[in-house]
Amino acid sequence: MKVPRLLKFIFLAVSALTYATLIPLQAGAVSSGNFSLQVSPSPLVTTIKPGESKDLVLKIRNASTDSEELKIEPRTFRLDSVTGRVHLGETAPIGMENWMTFSEPIFTIKPGAWYTQHIHITLPPQAGFSYSFALVISRTSLPKSAGATQLLNGSVAVFTLINVDRPGATRGLALTSLTTSHRVYEYLPATFNIKLKNTGNTIVQPFGSLFISRGGDTSNNPVASLPVNGNQSYLLPDTERTLTATWSDGFPIYKTDTTNTGKQRASIFWNWDNISHVKFGRYTAKVVAVYNDGSRDIPVEKDVTFWVIPWKAMLLVGAICIGIIVAIGLFVKRHTAKAVQRAIAKNNKSSR
Repeated sequence: MKVPRLLKFIFLAVSALTYATLIPLQAGAVSSGNFSLQVSPSPLVTTIKPGESKDLVLKIRNASTDSEELKIEPRTFRLDSVTGRVHLGETAPIGMENWMTFSEPIFTIKPGAWYTQHIHITLPPQAGFSYSFALVISRTSLPKSAGATQLLNGSVAVFTLINVDRPGATRGLALTSLTTSHRVYEYLPATFNIKLKNTGNTIVQPFGSLFISRGGDTSNNPVASLPVNGNQSYLLPDTERTLTATWSDGFPIYKTDTTNTGKQRASIFWNWDNISHVKFGRYTAKVVAVYNDGSRDIPVEKDVTFWVIPWKAMLLVGAICIGIIVAIGLFVKRHTAKAVQRAIAKNNKSSR
């Protein structure tokens, strides 16, 4: 495959992550301990050729009421393939200290003011295909208080991606599995687990739809269409991610709420405006996920069948029907017996 001179932007669209840790009290001057930063852009994205340099600009605003002395440091991060949660590391990516520098690693911002941080990057000639890391902005020292037992030490992580414009980049996506949380549902919602794997060496952003059809023929007109990867997340090279889709257009449906004790409880919700949305029988869900291989969109597909059988309602309806049939039978039997008695009595009277 011919690789373009400049690889198309494929970047990690992960929103800036703000996290906080509780720290032990330290004696000293009173401080409010508030912490509020705004950063732009987020995420921070660029494309660089091997052996070349580039300056990135990150703007930081102190939205708190106190001056802040801050530091900026690169950190590794890891994405949980199941939950999608981000786990920040404690160290910088290996070798990054040799080709990344900051205009001011330690800087001070007054309340309400903006600060511009310049990030200088020089990629080595043997650079890989992409680099993803976090720039963590945090206080240089812990806040102090004389009257509290704990204070909040906040940090902001700006997720950053460097795409490397070099030959040999490949993009690939595998739809490894499509499963449902149950094979048989009494009522909707039905939850679908879509497991995708990036099989290339660059980042991909899959998109597509999950189509639900009656029976086993996926060529039928679908009764529902659900978006796949609606939050536009990206998959890093050689990583796997499980996306979920939920079909809840039914009558009735299960709804989950939280009790006073914090436990999850499922209950049946009857919205009579949706009485025409009753679901029953066999259904087939088909995922069509699409990724771009650098020159065109490539679809990958997989399907799974499941059933919706409201068995409790069916038993109730069946019991009602049986009761009606028994009642009709008793009525007919009693009416027939009375008619026979009247006929016998009439025949006996006429024979006299």
